[in-house]
Amino acid sequence: MRLSILPALLALVTLVGCTSSPPPPPPAPQIPSNVRGTVMLREPRELSNQARVELRIVDVQQTATPLAQIVIPNANRPPIPFDMPIDPKQIDPRRTYAVEAVLIDGERRYLPVLQYPVLTNPAHTSSVQIVVAPEPTPAEKLFDAYKQAYAQIGTMKQFNGTSSDETSSTAWDAFASNGKVRLVREITDLDNDKGRISLKMAYQNDKPWVVVREESANPDAHPFAVTRVGWDENGQLVLKEKLASGQLGEVTPQEAKSLYDHAVKAFAMASARVPKR
Repeated sequence: MRLSILPALLALVTLVGCTSSPPPPPPAPQIPSNVRGTVMLREPRELSNQARVELRIVDVQQTATPLAQIVIPNANRPPIPFDMPIDPKQIDPRRTYAVEAVLIDGERRYLPVLQYPVLTNPAHTSSVQIVVAPEPTPAEKLFDAYKQAYAQIGTMKQFNGTSSDETSSTAWDAFASNGKVRLVREITDLDNDKGRISLKMAYQNDKPWVVVREESANPDAHPFAVTRVGWDENGQLVLKEKLASGQLGEVTPQEAKSLYDHAVKAFAMASARVPKR
C-alpha cells in the first residue's frame, strides 16, 4: 500500500510544478517629465550681467538633435537653477541621455567638468548639480601657442643689427629656421632719457602673428605699459589687450594696425639679412 502511494504523490508534485507560473517582472521605472538642477562654477569668479547658461538634454549618440533645450539669461550669480520639461514618450530606455551645459560670458565659455547622465542611467536621475570650469578664450589659446613657439628660439639661427634716427637708437636680433624669419626682437632707446620701447614680433606664414610691446621709463625700470596683439590664420585680430597703470584695456584697431605695419617692415628688413648658412 505504501509503495503504491509514492508514485501518486510524485505525480501530484510534478503536476503542481508544471501549472505554476513565474512571478511577473518588476515594473519598468517611470521616466520623469522634467530634469532639474543647478549650474555652478568650479572656482568662484565674477561674471557680468550678460552671462547666460545654455542647456540641452541629448542622446549621447545623437547630440545634434536635443530632446529639450533652454537658455537662462542674467546668469551672473551661480549656482543657477534650471528646470527643463521633457516628453517621456521620446525617451528610449535602452539609450543613454545626458545634460549638456555651457555658461557664456563674453568671449569666455565655461564647460562641464564631467558628463552628467540622466533619465535612463542606473539611478534614473532627474536632478543634477552641474559643475563648469573656464575654457581658454581664443586670445588665450593664441598667446599660449606664441609662448610655446618663443621657447624654441634656442634652436633657430640668430642674427642681429642696429639702426638709429634723429630721436632714437635701436638694437635688434632675429631668429630664423629653414631660411624663414620666425621672430624679431627690437629694443629702442629714446634720446634724452625719454624711455625704452621693447618689441617682440612673431610670424606665421610670413605674416605678423603676435606682437608684444613694452614701454618703460628707462632700461632698468619695470614696464608701465604692455600691449599684446595677435591675429589668427585668417588675419582676424584675436588678441588685443593693453595693460597700463594696472588697468587692463583693449587695443584700438588703429593701434593694432600700427603694430602690424611695423612688424611687416621688421620682417622685410630681417628677411633681407637672413644668413645663407
